[in-house]
Amino acid sequence: MNPRIRRTAGAALTVTALTALAACSSDAGSDKPKAHGPSTTKLVSKSAHDYMHAWMAVAPADAETMCSLQTKAARPNFDEDGGTLAGCIKERKDIGAEDDNTGRAPLNIKISDVQNVAASPSHPAGKGALATMHRAGEDQFRYALRLVKEGDKWLIEQANDVGTRFSHTADPVAAVLADRG
Repeated sequence: MNPRIRRTAGAALTVTALTALAACSSDAGSDKPKAHGPSTTKLVSKSAHDYMHAWMAVAPADAETMCSLQTKAARPNFDEDGGTLAGCIKERKDIGAEDDNTGRAPLNIKISDVQNVAASPSHPAGKGALATMHRAGEDQFRYALRLVKEGDKWLIEQANDVGTRFSHTADPVAAVLADRG
């Protein structure tokens, strides 16, 4: 056999072997579970959006949704009754009730900068997110949110107004959540 034919045949065998190995290592027929459902970022973003909508976009606030999206420790009634859902709803039912300006533009809520956030002295580690809100004709405002996973849900553990101190910071999430306790 001519050396050129031998090299070509050897190369063909190598390609065939590598193709077979690649097929064996792919997920096809694998026992590995495949990821199903939305990503963590999407789940965190949805919880953050739904919480901010329930709090800021409707008047009065949707206390039941707000409270169901908060950890027990983050609920305003934690010291009184351990953060029960009923106690939280009672505490939050009047938020925005005095807002009778029905002519305002709808609130646009954008969730961005989802990231890991370290534990602080008073909050566990989790995911941070930036909620940027704006109504036509008004200035935008931002909140940094800390979410922690409880069961299969991402719940709000901390919500801090970004305020003017970080007004020129594109991604103030970690700093605001660490700074404000």
